[in-house]
Amino acid sequence: MDNFQDALRSFKRGPQVILPKDMASIVFYTGLKPGDKVVDAGAGSGWLAAYMAYIVGPNGKVVTYERREEFADIAKKNFEKLELKNIKLRNKDILLGISEKNLDLVTLDFKDSWQAIPVAQKALKQNGFLVAYLPQATQVVKFVDELKNSEFKLSRVLEVLEREWKIAGDIARPEHNMLGHTAFLVFARKKLSN
Repeated sequence: MDNFQDALRSFKRGPQVILPKDMASIVFYTGLKPGDKVVDAGAGSGWLAAYMAYIVGPNGKVVTYERREEFADIAKKNFEKLELKNIKLRNKDILLGISEKNLDLVTLDFKDSWQAIPVAQKALKQNGFLVAYLPQATQVVKFVDELKNSEFKLSRVLEVLEREWKIAGDIARPEHNMLGHTAFLVFARKKLSN
């Protein structure tokens, strides 16, 4: 694979994807690194899962859950293009449970993701991260409210905005169009046991 970014952009699209500006924030604020173990719920087209598999490298592992068969088929074909050996797709609803344990990170990208807080809590190691990708502010409020009944501590809520600049000779100004709201990122961390 010459350029991972080009490979991602060649993916067949089905559902909306998590864009690079948000993926980079997830990787940075969770400290995702080579060797980490990750579960991603709501695979969609597979962008986030593929990017995280690239980051965790051959000694890490990413398992992505997708309950909708048509989306799972798209993600599976996209993953095959990349030839990543450290990514596994489960066509299963994560609310039925996470098979993997002692995880470093769980990401959630589906409508009622707060329902997965209990299963994520069981699967994550102490101090592991839970990240929810939520398009609407009302979803953020519900998710954060549900965190109060868990072993998670809210770390931060972000909205990432991106605007390119035009630089040409003496001209240096922001471009008129920007990539604004895509979603809110809610970061929570499993509390250390006493």
